[in-house]
Amino acid sequence: MDRSGGFHSSTLAEFKTAAIFAALVGAEYGILGVLQILVGLDVVNPNSLINDPIGGIMLVVVALVYISGVRPLLEEDQEGYAYLAVGAILGGILFVLQIVILGTNALGWWLQLEDWREWIILSDLTPALLLFIPVLLVSISMHRERRGEKTETDNEKGGID
Repeated sequence: MDRSGGFHSSTLAEFKTAAIFAALVGAEYGILGVLQILVGLDVVNPNSLINDPIGGIMLVVVALVYISGVRPLLEEDQEGYAYLAVGAILGGILFVLQIVILGTNALGWWLQLEDWREWIILSDLTPALLLFIPVLLVSISMHRERRGEKTETDNEKGGID
C-alpha cells in the first residue's frame, strides 16, 4: 500500500507548507506556554502575560503535538496531517474553555458579584484564546486547498472526492 492510503496524494510543496505551518504554530504555542509557566513561577515578571502555569503547560502540550508533526510531513507521510488535526482540536478545546471562563467572569461582573466588580475583559485574554483564531483560519484555508485538488494518480486509483 502506498503512503497516501488511497486518498488525495499531496505534493511535495503541500507537505513542506504544512510542515512550516506546524513548526510555526508549535513555536508560537510553545514560546507563549513557557513564558506563561515562567510568569506563574515568578521567574519573569512581564505585565502582559497571565499568571497561569497550568494554562502554560497546556499550551506546551499543544506545541509538542504540532512540532511532532513536522518530521512526518517533511518525510511526505500523510500521517503528519493527523498531528495538525489533533493540535487544532486541542487548541480548540482550550479556546472553548477560555470562552466559558470569559463568559462566567462577564456574568459575575454583570451581576455585580463581590469578586467580579473590578474585573475587566483584558484580564481574560489569554494566549490560548488569542492563538486559536488565526490558527483556525489558516487550517481551514489549507484544508480547502487540499480538498479542491485531485491528482491523476488519485483518478486512476478511483480516489475519494
